[in-house]
Amino acid sequence: MVAQLAQKFGIAVFGITSVFVSTAVITGSYISKAQAANVNLVKNGSFTVDSLLNPNDPTRNNPFITDWKNSESDEEFYTTYLDNYTVDDAENNSLSVRFGASDGFTRISQILDTKKNKEYQLTYYLANVDEDNNNIFRTYVDGQLIDEKINLPFQGFTEYTYNFVATSKHTKLKFASQQGSAWYNLDNVSVFRVHDEDRQRIALASVEPVPEPPITGGIAVLGLMAIWLKKKRLAISVKPSR
Repeated sequence: MVAQLAQKFGIAVFGITSVFVSTAVITGSYISKAQAANVNLVKNGSFTVDSLLNPNDPTRNNPFITDWKNSESDEEFYTTYLDNYTVDDAENNSLSVRFGASDGFTRISQILDTKKNKEYQLTYYLANVDEDNNNIFRTYVDGQLIDEKINLPFQGFTEYTYNFVATSKHTKLKFASQQGSAWYNLDNVSVFRVHDEDRQRIALASVEPVPEPPITGGIAVLGLMAIWLKKKRLAISVKPSR
């Protein structure tokens, strides 16, 4: 409407509408072709494959986690098992892994298919119900400790992300926990390849954006029109009669 009025009254308006359309496209959700084709290398990362209860003893939670090695799965007394406290409130049969109180570290691990010298991004969600500050949670990639959380406070599910470069075609992902009297919950574990296109997009996003044209530009145009109309009416009203 502004553009039509401007054209009618002979006032030039340069790209107000087109700039806002372009901005909307740029700031919208962007999914690269690389991301769209990307596959989570972690199998059963949302822990949806298995039942909550132990198939050998339905009175207890299940320590047998498909595609993961549980250091306690063969023990009669275990504190690491599937739990129905999850990021997504147990929708679509999603579960989490509870790491309970133990004398030493308990662990789950999985071997990932990777490519040597390629970069990957690990993401997971971790909750902690310990209020006594007596807990340790460690994250290992291919035997290397990449993160250690000591005495986390009480927290709901919190997202953590790390990047790493694979050193071989097989990479071992491992989580280790030690809790004095409470427990952790681990959920939604993923590892995705970081592609050059994604790095470039992140780099571009980190550059300070050019300020968007303010909406006051359109208001200014309308103001100019109002002044022009006022002057025109004034000129007509004072026009001498013949």
